[in-house]
Amino acid sequence: MTVAVLSCSTSNGPAASSARTASPGLALNPAESKAADFRTRLDLLLGEHVIAIAKESSATGRPDEYTSYLRVVTSNGNDLTDLIRSALGDSAAASFDKIWSTQNDNYVNYAIGLVTHNTSKSNSAMSSLASTFVPQFSQFLTATTQLPLDPITQLTTQHVLETKAMIDDQFTKNYPRLYADLHLVYGQASRIGDAVANQMAQKFPDKFPGDPSSKAVDLRVSMNNLLQEHLYIATMMTGAAAGGRSAEQAAASGSLAESSDALGTLFADLFGQPVGTRFDEIWAAKDAATLAYAAAATESAKQSALGRLSGDFVTQFSSLIQDVTGVASGNLRPAIATQVQATLAVIDDQRAKSATTLGADDRSAGASSGAVADIIASAAVTKLRSRFGS
Repeated sequence: MTVAVLSCSTSNGPAASSARTASPGLALNPAESKAADFRTRLDLLLGEHVIAIAKESSATGRPDEYTSYLRVVTSNGNDLTDLIRSALGDSAAASFDKIWSTQNDNYVNYAIGLVTHNTSKSNSAMSSLASTFVPQFSQFLTATTQLPLDPITQLTTQHVLETKAMIDDQFTKNYPRLYADLHLVYGQASRIGDAVANQMAQKFPDKFPGDPSSKAVDLRVSMNNLLQEHLYIATMMTGAAAGGRSAEQAAASGSLAESSDALGTLFADLFGQPVGTRFDEIWAAKDAATLAYAAAATESAKQSALGRLSGDFVTQFSSLIQDVTGVASGNLRPAIATQVQATLAVIDDQRAKSATTLGADDRSAGASSGAVADIIASAAVTKLRSRFGS
């Protein structure tokens, strides 16, 4: 399962124009170039890796759920390796896979060491991350992209330390700090992805035509990252609610509100404060209904929440985006409805304690948020041509 649907078109029109046909890979919309695809996908995969590590390590006391998210960590690594292969070939992909897999093993061992009070195991894992993963990964990126070694080493070191802090928060049950650190590490992953993507586009312009650092691509990446982060925080909140972990649920709810504020700010910046306010109202109602669905104690309460999500939210949010961008309903509404249904599938797993499918369903929900993000970003760039140079 891929993390995001890339290059979603907002048009059902005829084939590409002669200008686009004459320059393969160069999209008429700068948010849809191959360079934009690569940066978006890399950032999403790196961000998902952070979330998967957080969900896997938090489930160490729930074996089936732990195994389910451990599979997500593995699948995420496989997709990252495939992405590296698309840019650098088989040999580089094999080297990356070995480095990345060892990193994942060390994070797993660190969490196991904490939960079993095996200080030697956890210390050994962190030592390996610092003394082996950081230099190997930094040298790999320098050799393959020509990023300067010292800055990328510093960035990678910081990322490892911040990820450690995030895992530590889970085992000390400092949930407010956990979600603050999770947000920090998630953003850190994007900084690494952005640096790598820009270098890849410069080094391989034939493979990745387009400007990955344009304002249009910045918007696409921001929309994707924010919606993916919001989705995964939402399913952390619902998992805590369904599991009766009230302190974790409260912290997750606070983090979800902050994520919603960031999305509202993005919409207000694009389309004006009245649109931002309208977005906030629709989104707050959606978040409340999501929690109500997870915590519903009766079938009638569950069905009420379901109606607010599958009916009210889908209608209101698709109408908002259509109003401000002019995007066709036939493209947008099904994507939003699919994202809602994918999220509900995760919550159903959590409520039924069906951990076997939980990780895969959670990942599918994350992917569905990418489809929505790409449609909105592409339509916004088209609508606001003078601002984004399209």
